[in-house]
Amino acid sequence: MSHLFKMATLMLLLSSLCSASQAGQVLRVGLPTPGQVPYLWQEPNGEVRGIYADTLRAIATDLQLQLEFIELSQARLIRLFIAGEIDIEVGVSTRRQGTSQLEKLSIFSRPFGIVNEVIIYNPKLEFPAFILKDLKGRSVATVRGTVVPDYIQRQNFASELQIATRVHRGWSQVGLMREASAVHYKTRSGKQYKISLPYESNSISLRLRQDQTELRKRIDLSIGRLAAAGELENIICKYLCAD
Repeated sequence: MSHLFKMATLMLLLSSLCSASQAGQVLRVGLPTPGQVPYLWQEPNGEVRGIYADTLRAIATDLQLQLEFIELSQARLIRLFIAGEIDIEVGVSTRRQGTSQLEKLSIFSRPFGIVNEVIIYNPKLEFPAFILKDLKGRSVATVRGTVVPDYIQRQNFASELQIATRVHRGWSQVGLMREASAVHYKTRSGKQYKISLPYESNSISLRLRQDQTELRKRIDLSIGRLAAAGELENIICKYLCAD
């Protein structure tokens, strides 16, 4: 057996072993609590649903990977990512900066979608609410931890559902939330409020660790294939399009 043939055989064997290893790879995904409908949440029966969950499953199926969703608070999710106990955080805007330690450890996939931020408000509101500056000096319902201008008097709540409910019932006149959530609670849960045009738009990606550059390349190619096939649009429509 020639030296060249032996080398070719060895390379083929190594390639096969690498493919088998990748196919069996389990990626640990942070699942923030409380759930983020319609993006990512866990049903009482344990099923993980949402735009982000289905997008990850489509990528995992394409790349023959396995997913393990780990339910955590957002603060614990970040700590475990830094500690190397979480592999992926999904739905991250690269424009939103974290701690210096987190940023040093992070790499991001190509964007797989866009999240719009909107104002929801009571239909009987006596002043216009089109852009954030219209809310200067006013009390506004926000999700705890979100970034908003200092000129807004924020009322902090745990979830966007609480904000939608408060504005619907008139307990708060105005709230800030993501457009998909606002549309979901209005069309699927019968909440009554008006929705502004987006005041901010952010592309969203997957956050991976620095040592996952090869996986990131494969994920980027997968996102490109899924987008070209219309699969990403179909996933969004599943949760937001009218029945």
